[in-house]
Amino acid sequence: MKQLLNMIAGPHNWLADKDFIWWPFSFLRPNPKEIITFKHTLLMTLCFGGLSFLMFVCFAVANNALTADSLVSTFMFCFLGFLVWFNGVTKPFWNYRAKQLNS
Repeated sequence: MKQLLNMIAGPHNWLADKDFIWWPFSFLRPNPKEIITFKHTLLMTLCFGGLSFLMFVCFAVANNALTADSLVSTFMFCFLGFLVWFNGVTKPFWNYRAKQLNS
């Protein structure tokens, strides 16, 4: 089981260490030895969810496809999607590595 976790967490953390993943919020990237908290994932969600929401809305406006329904669903998708991803994937894999590095 530990081997499987290492096989999945390794590539995820390798990718998460890249600068382009954190653009334009590279200040949010913690040190590899630092544990990510729920508060940190909320801040990451606000930043990345807000940016993606803004990009989707601009795209919809440019294509004359913005409706109230699409605005609400895009808002929910952007923020809830990042919240789930950061707390369900990024945080556990990052913290797994941080605990290994701190031992």
